[in-house]
Amino acid sequence: MSTIGRAIINKIPEVTSNPLGDNKIELVVPKDKIRDVVTIIDEELQDAIPESVFGIDLEEDKYELIYIFWSYINRTLVQLRVSLEGEKPEIESTCDIFPGLEWHEREVREMFGIEFKNHPDPRLFLLPDELDGAYPMRKRFQTDQSRLDETGIPPPKPRSKPGGEDK
Repeated sequence: MSTIGRAIINKIPEVTSNPLGDNKIELVVPKDKIRDVVTIIDEELQDAIPESVFGIDLEEDKYELIYIFWSYINRTLVQLRVSLEGEKPEIESTCDIFPGLEWHEREVREMFGIEFKNHPDPRLFLLPDELDGAYPMRKRFQTDQSRLDETGIPPPKPRSKPGGEDK
């Protein structure tokens, strides 16, 4: 286990680890401990850079957030995995600790509907206003072809059934 992984688990025993290979570690973090873990990363890895935060829809109102941090000096990648549940999942924002996470949190909120409590700027920045609250990265999101003409992309050709018959 990496030095940072041991430091975090020693301070927060609820965190568990999964080694990912050389100088890579995944820490499974309870959602109420995310700020504590990110603070330790900031303190222990002074050159840590937040690479990304992204969401995963596991279906049936179960989600995961993946945070990725990289330290050039230590040549270490730290991946945090946080499980969330519910129709309106939420977690504390960490962008005050790492300001580079602000846009990532906004994107995850916009695409998955995961609320980042105490985020300084939760407004949309990718989707049009009419999709506010629609969460297009959730598996149950239904798309339609109503705006296909606006894109200039030709509509898909109808598929043929096996055996050469049309649908």
